[in-house]
Amino acid sequence: MSERTEAHLALLEAIVEALDLPLPSIAEADERLYFRLLERRALAVRIIIESNRAVSRDPWLAADAIRTRTAEEPIDYTPFEDDKNGEER
Repeated sequence: MSERTEAHLALLEAIVEALDLPLPSIAEADERLYFRLLERRALAVRIIIESNRAVSRDPWLAADAIRTRTAEEPIDYTPFEDDKNGEER
């Protein structure tokens, strides 16, 4: 695999990691926190991609920036837990 391809794969992985959030619990407050976090992360990804496209065009740099920004915005809600644990009710 070429270095360019690996760089773009790293960028795509960083985007997926930033936006792949666990579902919130059914509490209304958790749902609000989930959507706010998803919105902030999506906005950060968009800004980083746009800035990278306009300035450096380096996918490694953009992937690192997205991962850094994602780490600064941790999950701040209670994730959904399936009470069934795979069992039928």
